[in-house]
Amino acid sequence: MMRGRGPGLGTYASRFELPERTLLHVLRHQAQARADHPWLVFDGSETLTFGAAQERVNQAGHALRARLIGPGDNVALFLRNQVEFLPAFLGAQAAGGVAVPLNAGSQGPLLQYVIEASAARAIVARADLLDRLEALDALGDVRLVVVCGEGPLPADIHGATTVRWPDFLDGHPVTPVSELPRGTDVGLIQFTSGTTGNSKGVVYPNQFLYLYSAMVTDTQERKHDDVLTTPLPLFHVAALHMIAGSALHAGCTAHLKSRFSATNYWQEVAADGATFGILLGPMAEIILKHGPEVPEHRMESIFCVPFPPNGASFEKRYGVTLLWQGYGMTEIYPLPMPKRLEEGVPRDTIGRPASWIEFAVVDADDRILPADEVGELVFRPRLPHAMAREYFNAPEATTKAFRNFMFHTGDLACYDDEGRLHYRGRQQDRIRRRGENISADELEFVAMRHPSVVEAAAYGVPGEFGEQEVKLDIVPRDDLDCPALHAWLADQLPRFMVPRYIELKHELPKTPSQKILKYQLAEAPLDRNEVFVFETVTKR
Repeated sequence: MMRGRGPGLGTYASRFELPERTLLHVLRHQAQARADHPWLVFDGSETLTFGAAQERVNQAGHALRARLIGPGDNVALFLRNQVEFLPAFLGAQAAGGVAVPLNAGSQGPLLQYVIEASAARAIVARADLLDRLEALDALGDVRLVVVCGEGPLPADIHGATTVRWPDFLDGHPVTPVSELPRGTDVGLIQFTSGTTGNSKGVVYPNQFLYLYSAMVTDTQERKHDDVLTTPLPLFHVAALHMIAGSALHAGCTAHLKSRFSATNYWQEVAADGATFGILLGPMAEIILKHGPEVPEHRMESIFCVPFPPNGASFEKRYGVTLLWQGYGMTEIYPLPMPKRLEEGVPRDTIGRPASWIEFAVVDADDRILPADEVGELVFRPRLPHAMAREYFNAPEATTKAFRNFMFHTGDLACYDDEGRLHYRGRQQDRIRRRGENISADELEFVAMRHPSVVEAAAYGVPGEFGEQEVKLDIVPRDDLDCPALHAWLADQLPRFMVPRYIELKHELPKTPSQKILKYQLAEAPLDRNEVFVFETVTKR
């Protein structure tokens, strides 16, 4: 495998030695140095300073220890972006336990599965999500539900005792519970989105949790007066690590929103005084097409992947730089986003891996491929405890992903002679049609260039001759004539990429992190009136 040519450990990442590389050590440092400085602001109103956060974390740690949580026990968080999230998250670690954020959009069988798979003994949950817990058959190993917010409080939920958050903390000291955990201890189980199958619990050593946010703090050259913002949810990596965690390392302020509003986005940015943000490419495209007025703002750059079809127009209209280089996933963060883009490289460039990362591109038999050949992207760190340790209670999935001493990302890529990686899409997000491999990302990119297309999802459906046919689901901005759109696509795309099926939808199903749930779209039958069927394109 090759050694990365990217950045090494910077000032923030190397500030503590390995035993003290935990977010709790960083919080203790900031609470001593900047106690009254706002760390987290939720929806522009509820604020948590570093000092207040330290006190709430310690109280939550004491309360969890007093109730039932011991070293190594798991505490689930069924919360949205709200002021209790980080005190509960870090409080679980302060008690010697492990934080397990749950997707707040989950319900029914998927929620049941994740709760049982997490082996959580307690859940900290929003009051308006309790009905989802009550609707389940059971809560697995959960014996305590701590409720945040107003509303009726049942005496128990499936045998688990309930208590309100303020009452839970009341009377507990603001001093530390015990010695802080070590960098080698497990601090987090982060469940994947589950867009291609059952969610898997990614086990984080504290050093990996620390490094994820520290590396981006270094590469973005964060300062005390930076202000970060995102509408993405804290139970996924972008908001948790790159916004809240990065603000913790830098001693600056992060604004978290409980919902994404395209029409109000720039008003919120201006009101926050934000200098940096994170959006997904479809979000930026929706903001641009809704055409909100732009007040005076301080925003300098937005990390936005994939780069939206009309990204250049977005940058010009709003006076910001879209950062699109970098690469990470739940399990590993080998290419932290740079503050300044490398110029003169194609849009598929994700950059050079960190200098303490080894990487390769391999074929189906894990044989390393030469430059410019596309295969699966694999990594391994040269530092201990610097990536996910395993999938929680999933030995078969762990063995498959970590086989042959390399972590298999499931992403397709190639590298050039200068050590840059070029991203070519997910293995699972490619459509095999008539001997051709079609990139869903590329098809969607072209479709989104149509002025009447707000969102697009391309995926494979069963084909007449085996392999697959292409289906494209569209959320239109206004009245859209499907045959005209198909003709337009036929002029824009190679023949083999032109979709056989097109369907107009009011909205696309998504995870709260705005990933489109294509497996749900693919489950719908094709013989419906809403689905336009087109003959094979013969032109060109």
